[in-house]
Amino acid sequence: MDEVLEYLENYIWENGFEKLSGDPFGVYQGMKDIDPKIARLVLMTLLSKTHEKAKKGCTEDELISYIQAEHFVNKKTAKELAALYLVLFSEENQESWDEAQEEGFEEFCEEEWTVEWSGYCDWHGKHGVHFPCSASAELTFAVEDEEKLHSHLESKLKANPFLSADEIYQILASEIEADLDRDMERYCNADDYYEPYLEEFVGEGTYKSKEKWESWGLEIIDFTGTGDVDYEG
Repeated sequence: MDEVLEYLENYIWENGFEKLSGDPFGVYQGMKDIDPKIARLVLMTLLSKTHEKAKKGCTEDELISYIQAEHFVNKKTAKELAALYLVLFSEENQESWDEAQEEGFEEFCEEEWTVEWSGYCDWHGKHGVHFPCSASAELTFAVEDEEKLHSHLESKLKANPFLSADEIYQILASEIEADLDRDMERYCNADDYYEPYLEEFVGEGTYKSKEKWESWGLEIIDFTGTGDVDYEG
C-alpha cells in the first residue's frame, strides 16, 4: 500500500481534498502504475467515503468494521485499507496540510503580475465586407484588496486550498484574456458602417472589464495596447 499512500498524498497536495469525494474515478484513473486490484479497492472505498471517516478521526476498529460492512471484504483486506487511510490522514499529515493552506494565495497577493494578450476577429461591414482585425495588450496588476480577491476565488480555493501563486495567476490570466476576447469582438463589430479604430481599443473598449477586475480586488498598475485592421486581408 506504500505506492497508494504516496500517490494519494501527492494527489491531495496537487488537487486538494474535495476531488477524493467529488471525482473518485479521476483519482482511480491516475493510479495507472498501481496494481489494478488495489486501485479498484481504493476506488471502492473512495465511493463509500471511507476516507472522510478517517479524516474525521474514527478509530482503527471503527474503520475496519465500516469497510467490511460496506464492501464485504475479509478482515485482513479491511485492516490494510483502514491502515492506509489512517496514515494518510494522520495527525502529522493533517497538521502539514493545515499549515500549507492558502500559502499560494498569500504569496500571490505579495507580487505584481503581468498578462500579455493578443486577439483576433473579423470586422463585418455592410454588404458582406469583412476585414481581419488584430490587437495586443499588456496588463500589469497587483492585489489591492485581499478579501475581495479571496471572495472571487472562493470556490477554487475551497476545492484546492493548496493552489500555488502561479496556478492562481493562470486562473486570473485566463479570465482576463477571455474578457479581452469578448471585448474585442464587441468593439470590432459595434458598427457595421465604420470600421473599428483599434488603436483605441484598450482605452475605449475595455473599461467595463477593467471595472470588473478592480471589483475582484485588483489594482491595475499599467494597461497598454494597440491594434490594427488588415484592409488587404
